[in-house]
This record gives sequence, structure tokens and C-alpha cells, in this order.
Amino acid sequence: MAGHEQTVAPVPDAVGAVVERLDANRANTLALCAVLSVCKRRMPYREAEARIDARPELGLSTQNAHALLRIMIDCGGVEAVEVPEPDCPPDARPEDMPVGYTVETTAAGKAALERFEPTRRFTEMLRDEPSGYARAYATALGLCAESGGATKAAIEHALEGDPALSMPKRVYASYFISKLETVGGLAWDGSWKTTEPGRQMLAAIG
Repeated sequence: MAGHEQTVAPVPDAVGAVVERLDANRANTLALCAVLSVCKRRMPYREAEARIDARPELGLSTQNAHALLRIMIDCGGVEAVEVPEPDCPPDARPEDMPVGYTVETTAAGKAALERFEPTRRFTEMLRDEPSGYARAYATALGLCAESGGATKAAIEHALEGDPALSMPKRVYASYFISKLETVGGLAWDGSWKTTEPGRQMLAAIG
């Protein structure tokens, strides 16, 4: 209308754009955080992809290392700098091929990664859940911190009779396992094992 200025939606800030991408698909959140962590120092993208591929978080993701790295580059979490490439002979071996670009986590990527720090996410998660759930999380973390970890059946047995499973609503042991895996407190490695951040979560519960 005449006489009215058009309102322009604000452009999301750089950190917000990365955070939004990390939150877009929970199945990829931990794997994308691993990308940001791996790339804190600049390195050739092939080296970065190899390091990302070796991270246990990749087992939770629906994407491979190359796709995850590209996602973070596209949203501004990782900077890619092209490296001039000399002509490469057709019969060159893969290890002799020139580096196409290097990658490094940006300031926005590092700031976003801090927001997704496991113990911080766990604290925020507890804040939104019934108070009795903290004890159930502690039981699962403590059991899985033992040598060899624990099976789902063992966790179910340990939580049997815990009021958290029935109040304020009916939930199952798998709920607590899934939540802890989502925030990086538990990881599957032939059995459920408490990660180092998970041990910090356990200590925080007391």
C-alpha cells in the first residue's frame, strides 16, 4: 500500500544458519557436529573426509562423510578454500592426485558447535523433562559406564520398577537410551557404552 514501507525479513545470522542446519535432521546432528570438530584446523578435504568417516557418530547418520562436509560448507559452518591444481595425468594414482581444496570450521561453525556441546544439551534436555527422569538417566549411564557396556535388556532390567517409567506417563527403557544417544551420552559399539561426555553427564546428575 502507498505510504507504507515494505517490511524485509531479517537475514538469519551466520551462527543461526549453522544451528538451524544442525537441528534440521536429528539423525545427522551428532555427525554434523563431528564435522565441525574435525575441521577445527585447516586440512585437505580428503583428509577431513577420512577423519570424519572414522568418527563413531557416522553410525547414526543417513549421510556419508562427503555429503556431511558439503552440508556444513553450504550453510557456512565450514570454509572451503580452493587450491590451484596442476594438470593431473590420466594414469595418476589416487594418492598422487592434487588437493582440490582445504577446509576449516568457521567462527560461526565453532560458535554453533558450542551450543551443541553434549553436557549442555543434556542439561537443557533435563530442564524440559520430569524431575524423576534424571535418576533413570543416571542408572543407564552408570550401568553402561561399566567395562564392556550394557545390552538393552540389561538396561531394561536395571530400570525395572523405576517410577520414571510410569510417571507422569508410560515410557520404556528405550526412551532413555534414545535420548542419551541423541545428546552423545551413549554410543553403540557392540553394546551400549557411556561416552566421555556421558560420564560428565553422570557426574552432573550426582
